Amino acid sequence: MPDTNLMKPSALADEMRAYTGLFTEKTFDWDAFPASRGISDLLRAQLRYVGAGGSPKTNDPATMKAQHFTFSLVNQPVGKFAAAHAHEVVEHFFILQGVLTVGTVWGDEVVEVKLGPKDLLLNKSGRPHGFRNDGVEPVLMQITVGSGTPVMPVHVCHPKDKDLELSRRFGARGPEKIHLFSPDSADRRHKELAPHVVRHRDRKPQWEKAGFARMAYVGEGGAPASTYSMDVVHLPRGVAVKPYVREVEDVYFVLEGAITVGWEQDGEIVERRLGARDLMFNPAGRAHYFRNDGATDAQFSMVVGTPRPRAVAFAAA
Repeated sequence: MPDTNLMKPSALADEMRAYTGLFTEKTFDWDAFPASRGISDLLRAQLRYVGAGGSPKTNDPATMKAQHFTFSLVNQPVGKFAAAHAHEVVEHFFILQGVLTVGTVWGDEVVEVKLGPKDLLLNKSGRPHGFRNDGVEPVLMQITVGSGTPVMPVHVCHPKDKDLELSRRFGARGPEKIHLFSPDSADRRHKELAPHVVRHRDRKPQWEKAGFARMAYVGEGGAPASTYSMDVVHLPRGVAVKPYVREVEDVYFVLEGAITVGWEQDGEIVERRLGARDLMFNPAGRAHYFRNDGATDAQFSMVVGTPRPRAVAFAAA
């Protein structure tokens, strides 16, 4: 189903094109992280949609300018790892494929948690962490950093100046210093980490009167929000909502199926179809909507540029 109304000359259509990120038109960057150059164990690739995330490549012309958060995908091959580092803002990992081991660092001790598809970990600002692929398939994950212009991460155990195997363990001096995450543990480290680990299997859908369900991931009902919030939306086929407006930006990123996104301005309407791993950035103040006119149910993540978004009274179209 082509986006025929985007073919007509229109300032609104041109703007929508500029705020659309199509997965098949983007390229993974295998040199996104200069600190990893020359170290094959650190190999990973980044695909940027909104902002540069943890990469210094802020002037990528194929990337939308970030406001309150960045949005990118990272592919990590089997056996590779990212050295332990810390950010001045929060950052989350949302798994799309594979199983990721994340190590959160307390001095020379590490708590490791494994994340599967549609699990999320929100990394606290200032808390060192690294990640590793111990699985049998590449890991693909969505990474969002809670600032439009985050500073470069600070590494705490990097193979450029530390032993390679020590870095792979994120700084843990030996196996006895590595603790598997237990959400019921009374240990202060596990208690600190527990609210930030969001399991897909534990998400309880909240059904809107408009006919779709929201599952909280970051924000009320999910991990504690600080600069943005995120839900996963389950949109049954045939369901549509009327246009709504936010005071901040929101982003749709399709996980399954296909959705149609519409923008409205001064009586003009333009629409765009999005498939899996396509993204739409909806600017603040823009009337926009979504619907599912495909053959199957759809799911997409919705990231909103505030930790406590004003409730939207979604209405069925």
